[in-house]
Amino acid sequence: MSSSWVAKDLGRIKHNAYLPAPDDDTSVFRCTELSAGAVRNLMSEDRLTEHGAAVVAVGMIRRATLDALASEPPKRHVNIRGWPRNLDPDEQKAQRKEVAKLIAEEARHMPWPAN
Repeated sequence: MSSSWVAKDLGRIKHNAYLPAPDDDTSVFRCTELSAGAVRNLMSEDRLTEHGAAVVAVGMIRRATLDALASEPPKRHVNIRGWPRNLDPDEQKAQRKEVAKLIAEEARHMPWPAN
């Protein structure tokens, strides 16, 4: 998670956190019923950031017309797939942004506990 993905003054997640990578997947982890400390421990050190995690229910992903498909290892890893495709790159970008905004509206920031 990048610090630029968090609107710190509002404690909200920005849509950029959910946009797909160049491979058309958004890499996330299932963290249902895990504490912030357990989520932090779940993530490997090379993926861990000092900014915490962006948390959203899988139901929201599906309401946004996307799929959440397990992709282990690592443990609990999931890819968000099914992003809109369009022959016009600008239109595709705009469509994906709108879907990511829907997800981000429901997301919450889970800051890491102090060490």
